[in-house]
Amino acid sequence: MRQCHPWALLSALVLAIAALLTTAKTQEPSTGISSRCVFHEAVVSQPFIVSFQSYGQIGALETRASAALSAITTLSLRMQRRTAQARRIPSDFVVVELYSCEAKSAAVCHAVEHDLVSQPVGEPLGIKRVYRDTLVDMISLLSIEEDASARRLSLFRSRKKPAGLIDALDVRSLWDMGYKGQGVKIGVLDTGLSSGNVRNVKERVNWTHEKKNQDTVGHGTFVAGIIGGTDGRCPGIAPEAELYVFRMFTTEQLSFTSWFLDAFNYALHKGINVLNLSTGGPDFRDLPFVEKIRELTANGVVVVSAVGNSGPKYGTLTNPADQIEVIGVGGVGTTNNVADFSSRGMTTWELPFGVGRIKPDIITHSQDISGAHISRGCKVLSGTSVSAPIVSAAIALLASSIPEQHRWDLFNPATVKRVLMESADRLPAYYDEQGLTARNHIFEQGSGKLNVTRSLEMVQELVTKLEDGDNLQQAQQLAAFPSSINMTDCPYMWPLCSQSLYPTSQPLIVNLTVSNPSMVSSAVLGPPKFRPLENGDQLTVSVVAPPVIWPYFCSVGVFIQVADNTSTFVGKASGELVLTIENIDSRPVELIVPIEVLIGERPPKHRRILWDQFHNIPYPSAFVPRDNLLSQRELLDSAGDHLHTNFHQLWNILIGAGYSVEVLPFEYSCIDLARYGTVLLVDPEEEFFVREIEDMHQALKYANTSLLVFADWFDSIVLDSMDLFDTSTLSAWQPVTGGANIPALNALLQEFNIQLGDGSISNDSIQFSSKWKPFPYWSGTHLVQFPVDGYVGSIDASNDTTWLLNRTESILRDMPVLGLYQVPSRHGGRIAVFGDSSCLDASVHHSTTFAHCFDLLLALLNFTNHAEVPPSLLKDDASPAIRLLTTEFVASDRDIPEPRHDPLWKHSKPPHTATQATAASTTQFHACSLCVGHATRGATMSVQASPVELYVVLSNKNGKKNLGTYLRTASAFGAKQVIVVGSDRFGTHGAHGAHKYVDIVHVYDFQQAKDYLGERSCEIVGIKRDGIPLFAAQQANYQRSCAFVVDNEPQMPQFPGLSPEQVAICDRFVHVPHHTANTAQPALETTVETAIVFYHFTLWAKFPVRSFQEATSQGKFDLDAYPTYDAASSAMHAIGARKTAEREAKRACAKAEAEEQEQNSGYGQLFA
Repeated sequence: MRQCHPWALLSALVLAIAALLTTAKTQEPSTGISSRCVFHEAVVSQPFIVSFQSYGQIGALETRASAALSAITTLSLRMQRRTAQARRIPSDFVVVELYSCEAKSAAVCHAVEHDLVSQPVGEPLGIKRVYRDTLVDMISLLSIEEDASARRLSLFRSRKKPAGLIDALDVRSLWDMGYKGQGVKIGVLDTGLSSGNVRNVKERVNWTHEKKNQDTVGHGTFVAGIIGGTDGRCPGIAPEAELYVFRMFTTEQLSFTSWFLDAFNYALHKGINVLNLSTGGPDFRDLPFVEKIRELTANGVVVVSAVGNSGPKYGTLTNPADQIEVIGVGGVGTTNNVADFSSRGMTTWELPFGVGRIKPDIITHSQDISGAHISRGCKVLSGTSVSAPIVSAAIALLASSIPEQHRWDLFNPATVKRVLMESADRLPAYYDEQGLTARNHIFEQGSGKLNVTRSLEMVQELVTKLEDGDNLQQAQQLAAFPSSINMTDCPYMWPLCSQSLYPTSQPLIVNLTVSNPSMVSSAVLGPPKFRPLENGDQLTVSVVAPPVIWPYFCSVGVFIQVADNTSTFVGKASGELVLTIENIDSRPVELIVPIEVLIGERPPKHRRILWDQFHNIPYPSAFVPRDNLLSQRELLDSAGDHLHTNFHQLWNILIGAGYSVEVLPFEYSCIDLARYGTVLLVDPEEEFFVREIEDMHQALKYANTSLLVFADWFDSIVLDSMDLFDTSTLSAWQPVTGGANIPALNALLQEFNIQLGDGSISNDSIQFSSKWKPFPYWSGTHLVQFPVDGYVGSIDASNDTTWLLNRTESILRDMPVLGLYQVPSRHGGRIAVFGDSSCLDASVHHSTTFAHCFDLLLALLNFTNHAEVPPSLLKDDASPAIRLLTTEFVASDRDIPEPRHDPLWKHSKPPHTATQATAASTTQFHACSLCVGHATRGATMSVQASPVELYVVLSNKNGKKNLGTYLRTASAFGAKQVIVVGSDRFGTHGAHGAHKYVDIVHVYDFQQAKDYLGERSCEIVGIKRDGIPLFAAQQANYQRSCAFVVDNEPQMPQFPGLSPEQVAICDRFVHVPHHTANTAQPALETTVETAIVFYHFTLWAKFPVRSFQEATSQGKFDLDAYPTYDAASSAMHAIGARKTAEREAKRACAKAEAEEQEQNSGYGQLFA
């Protein structure tokens, strides 16, 4: 979802109404609002959330939004009706619905039906962002797997014998002490309430558009009953807690983001202390929802959410449970192990550039739990939706033990989370040989199982400190989870402990959750430090930390590598990571995280495998279809395609077989491929840069590096049939590619005459060798071309296309699905291609037969790493299914699929052109020297703690602007990058070669520039003679890296100044004080003023001073004395075809963006 400037909103809506009017011509109206205005049902379901910078009464906000939109007289709109409860309290958003009117009656529709305000608004509009109000489906947190129709709603798994929940938690001991949740307000956001056996219900609010306020499903009633049930057979845990029950879902179990936002605002207004969400969804990019959760936390509301019921699959956490501010709750089964159905980590926000955070935070009972029935009595159910209210009720019990005057100051969200996690009982972790996986590890159980009595002890210790005279801040302590990075603690620390570090390996990446209960917002003071202890000098530890911790929490990425690539040290190395964090009294406080890792010998090349993570495209928000077309269980491929999520069993197999596996989070051009025996490319959806294709070819031909590909289906006909019309966004939802991006793979393999075809085939049991057990081949592709002297393996298979579209079965004979090839050069590697990845994917297979696929995997690795042919190719085990090609194989129906650039380009990292992608692009991956930085930044949702840097933002909106002088100035002062906004065609006269030494990044608009700089934690400073706040250049009090927006392209030469678009992205402004007789004419040229500002900034930042060129009398700086960019590399980028490809890529992107904006009424660009 992109931010939208309010004035950009107006122009976007002009385009929007054009598309809506077109819709009116092609669709029959379903409802008539008046005789003069045609109302379309499809348009009614297209609401937009207009978010404001501050709170106000809804009526006033609607007036401000209407005033902004009424300038477009042909636009028909209305403010969506909000509930009475929502209108009684302050809000920070309105919901606008668009619909089509006849052009001649548009103004009448505005005035009569919607009472739009046309007079100017005296105060600033204050519009912050505009989003689609997305439809929310209730995830099956407690669903019965066999009932596909129930997967929308959290139905429950029935069991016979209930667990004694009260006794199991030892709650009675807290009741006996008088702690029953009194004085604690708990909000339950669910399907409502329909049972009378839930006590202390203070308020029931229906936030849906339905009139009835009854729970017709039973989900919300059961959840509320866990907290406050009155039936003696299923009593509530916190009987005296005050319940506020919010009905968020309709009878069809549907909801909208705006309903949740209203409920969240109401919870803030009512002073609710704990919010329970036993619901969730996979879309962590629903920004209005995500940001409101953060706001709730910042205001002291403890949010508890169930992680989901998609286990034992990995990477299946739901939102908001996967947010760092939320207490994500998983489930414990009856055997006191993590329940199979409980979803587990890691989070997938950080992919592909880093490693996810650890979730769940805590686990508790979830199986065979007794709770309130929808009508009367009790029923027995299972699922993580049961677990969440158990934790919410436990929090109420603990809070009621704290004196009321200190209760919520002491027991804020950070303290609550710390107490629950540090007092939890860690379940013993073990390795399941049959399932090929670790159990009860940190990504399954988090900190462990809820222990209410031990939590109470910690709370009482905090209260005692207060009573002994400590202030609140002294009683509250910094915390990190995990509290230590210990690679010797296996298997609990799986997968971090699975293999040792070694010289030249990719770093071990750990994502820490850091909390500071003493302050809602606090600063990380200075870069984190590593204190070496025993053998700690063998390590290099770098850290990614945000400058600010808010609200209460932040994510810190830790990267651990062997310091010396030539080291021969083997053994343990330890040290301490030290983060210095601001405290409430401005005194710095240290958080110490112990580190202990194992360092091993560098493995030989043939034991090193490089897993390609970069070429995966995740959901959200791309529509990446499921890998097994014949399965109706999943619509999307959404588990992350990572070795630590849905390919976790593959990870264990490779480690168990003695291989060292490293994960590649960036393109091939950023790493030395010659170090690795095999690059493992599984189920890729992403395109390839031209340069990385060339680098892969070089490694395959001359470095004895091999490539092992497990592809997947790509069927153009099926893909076209999968197009969906999303009624919540009024847009077509198209799959970005097939199960794998076969056109991109073909581009990578074409050099070796290897091509994969269009289509999808399946066989439940295939076998290439009598020594291997059969395994399934589900929805895979097939070879249509393979080179001479290669080996090809074929199977009989059914045609998925005919079955899916016509329900007719078609058998295809001798379909080549396996290919082995030795690259014919002196140091050539090998290429192995298999057409399906499903048997490796734990999210696809459902039985133990998948394990037999690993026999094939290990045989193929023996071929790629050791040049050993599989047993099926040996004479004593010859298989008729595999044959040696004496001539090149070319299929008679060589149907090679075409790329699907239109839906893919929005989500792809490489740009799209008529031919191929180039690494020198408009995307952020513009230079290989930044690859490590991108990987580090992506490891958390934060930015890297790095030295202060200077950025320059130049405008080139009019095109062909001469930027030479500014490039020279930027180079002279050591600018990190120059961001050019607008056209990529500009002159460099006057640069005197400086453009070769400055990294130039091109973007098309200032919002892109702001987003790009925001990722680098830059303060954006406008060089402007007026503005708020405004500082003199010598008194600007700089604190961090800065990007200076320069007035190099005034809208009118006689009136210089930053444009409104430039002003909008600035955090503050600086100017150079001077005096002039003519106030209308500035005394300083812009270039001079810019140089003075740069001088003061670099003086503060202590940049090194450039020397002057000796062989010149013009006083020019010596560029080579302090280069900020590799001139040789820059020169290479400028060579002929590369430069042409770069220009064409940018033009293609700009054209596609314009066409997309026109076709989709501007929604895709500004309302996504």
